Amino acid sequence: MARQLLLALALLAAIHCACAAKSVLVLLQSGTTADKYSGFIDGLGAAGFAVEVKGHKDTGLKLREYGTWLYDDLVLFAPKAEGFGGSIDQQTILDFVDSGHNVLLAVNSEVSEAMRNLAAEFGVDLDDRGTKLFDHFSYATTADGKHDHNLVASYDLADAPVIVGGPYKDPVLFRGLAATVPADAELATVVLSAPATSYSHDPRKSMLEPPSLMVGAAASLVTAVQARNNARMVVAGSTDMFSNDLAGSANRAFCLTLALWAFQERGVLVASNLRHHLLGSDEQPAGYRVNDEVEFAVDVMEVTGGVAKPYKVDDLQVEFVMLNPYIRLPLQHDGQGVFSLRFMVPDVYGVFKYVVDYSRRGYSYIKLTHQVPVRPFKHNEYERFLVCAYPYYASALSVMLAFFSLSFFFLYHK
Repeated sequence: MARQLLLALALLAAIHCACAAKSVLVLLQSGTTADKYSGFIDGLGAAGFAVEVKGHKDTGLKLREYGTWLYDDLVLFAPKAEGFGGSIDQQTILDFVDSGHNVLLAVNSEVSEAMRNLAAEFGVDLDDRGTKLFDHFSYATTADGKHDHNLVASYDLADAPVIVGGPYKDPVLFRGLAATVPADAELATVVLSAPATSYSHDPRKSMLEPPSLMVGAAASLVTAVQARNNARMVVAGSTDMFSNDLAGSANRAFCLTLALWAFQERGVLVASNLRHHLLGSDEQPAGYRVNDEVEFAVDVMEVTGGVAKPYKVDDLQVEFVMLNPYIRLPLQHDGQGVFSLRFMVPDVYGVFKYVVDYSRRGYSYIKLTHQVPVRPFKHNEYERFLVCAYPYYASALSVMLAFFSLSFFFLYHK
């Protein structure tokens, strides 16, 4: 009987895992181009995703049905698309992101205005249609041995291993369209920059003067964006970098790692079990008294590929806030994912909040708040004798002694 119960539980666990597989919709310029990206798509399948590949003009396309999203993630490899089939449009994709889902967008030099507008919604300004990235120093050769100055070889990866993986011995190869990202963009990270010797230009036009914007490291080749709701978007200026033709370099590993990050299989932080209590007690009180000694704790785990492990950093802070932070201190971790801090409640009463606001490049944001009131001492909680008040006690006693001495002397002596 016990064995049957164990088998039933194992079956239920297997069914749960199968049902929990994330679904990815891949929209291509044409359904016949699926073989071009078969290595990348197979890599997603090997990572545990349920991948569905369709052409962007398929009449049965839909992301949502009866208010329920049908997919967890969306891949757009249709750079020339001016629209989509079925019920998908730009607003639907933006709603998809607003609901916490993820998008991987790749374009090329033939990018349509619709795709440029979608990338702009993600905070990435793609260069004009027809322009290409050139580099006469950092370039690669094609399979037939020809020098291709449009096939740019870049080692300029962001210092964010959780997004880009690596380190890689070979460069990442890029053939396509450059982009710019505002310097003050808080949510965007340029994960692959152009080499210093590269520039963007439309080869059909004459170059009367050197380009001023899309030059060198100012040109973004791949940009990662994480919205405030932790939805993730990746905008790549090259569809070829995901293709089988360039899989022999570092592209295969880089593109797959980038996709895993975009689909929240890497760099996901889960904070839970926020708690606080007075020292010497395990119960969480409804409020504090000024100058109480308390302990605050929260559990933070890093989830990679569905596996949770303790998060270990020294820059996670907690604030004790009433309008302004009265206390801001780093949390100490025990190596098991528990971050805690002991401190004394400030000598100010009012309504305070615990605030944990953590953002680190490549990792999902943590935003936790918990409200707790702080009251003053009650009338019967004050100490009756204070060490700091001894001079006042002595002055009162001296006045009393002087009064009795003067009275005794006045009454009993002439």
